[in-house]
Amino acid sequence: MDRRYQVFVSSTFTDLIEERKQIIQALLELECLPAGMEMFPAADEDQWTLIKEVIAQSDFYVVVVGGRYGTVSEQGMSYTEREYDYAVELGIPVLGFIHATPGDIPVKKSERDAAAQQRLEEFRAKVRMKHVRTYTGAEDLGSKVSRALNMAMRRTDAEGWVRGRYAMTPEVQTEVAQLRAQVAELKQEAQSANVADVNIPDDVASGEDLYQMECLVAYYSAEALHAQVNFLEPAEELQHSTTVPVTWNQIMKELAPRLLDEASERELAKALDAYSHRLLVGDHQELLPPARGEIVHVGISTQTFDDIIMQLFALNVTAHGTKSRGDADGNKYWRLTKTGQDTLLRLRAIKKPVATPPIP
Repeated sequence: MDRRYQVFVSSTFTDLIEERKQIIQALLELECLPAGMEMFPAADEDQWTLIKEVIAQSDFYVVVVGGRYGTVSEQGMSYTEREYDYAVELGIPVLGFIHATPGDIPVKKSERDAAAQQRLEEFRAKVRMKHVRTYTGAEDLGSKVSRALNMAMRRTDAEGWVRGRYAMTPEVQTEVAQLRAQVAELKQEAQSANVADVNIPDDVASGEDLYQMECLVAYYSAEALHAQVNFLEPAEELQHSTTVPVTWNQIMKELAPRLLDEASERELAKALDAYSHRLLVGDHQELLPPARGEIVHVGISTQTFDDIIMQLFALNVTAHGTKSRGDADGNKYWRLTKTGQDTLLRLRAIKKPVATPPIP
């Protein structure tokens, strides 16, 4: 089932019109649902109630801090900062973006009032308390929002939105689940009664054959962290790509136990991300960026995940899941085949110790 994630875009408006256009375009290209101040023509308490409802319905929250603090509400706080605090309070994933060189922002797009400048600096400091990215212009911002959101969507457990035809009543969902369970049982019976050997071509990589697993490392450089500690500028999250050689037996050994009772692709992706983190941070630190400071995240690329899923399927060690689940569950599930179970036993089962011959 296709899902669409709603993303709330928060910023001042008149000074960031082009930046917001680039963000909206990036969201639409990612098939996300943008939400923001364009929906709210007035700034008053009635509108604030509506804004809170839209934020609460959103899966992600993007905040952009430029050269203005924005309109101040009766509470003495800008609406952008109120929106930010509310998103943090709800625990919505926040993606923060701060202008890399505020001194270069044109005067007409900057605060001139000393009190507003002070509030803006305090707000910047608040946003910097979480991981942020810097931008230099509208196009640069759109590109960075796209990359950051793409990574965030891979990690998220957010519900998202689905088409109305999938919104069935609980009664219909229960009936469909029961029918699917019966179909799954019949399929399993048919498979058990007609077990056939699957011929795998000799040129398909397997076993101890090597695969170059592409890993993506998100990190802060040591220099950027030093600058952030000294309040010179916010640290920008950098990306580093590298490959780690692993065998298909090693991949199978890592994933197979999770497939015994079926696993979603999201669970498998997290397991492979954790595996790549152990490999790079443990055995292959030489592949990490040399000037790194703090590592934010290590994970596999989308292409690598697709390669692994399809290769295990081609080797007949995995098959599509058959367990019944509600229609609200849009995940794809995989399970071990008989060949996969045999492979797991061979790779992970604890062997008997070799008997030591008695000393004569």
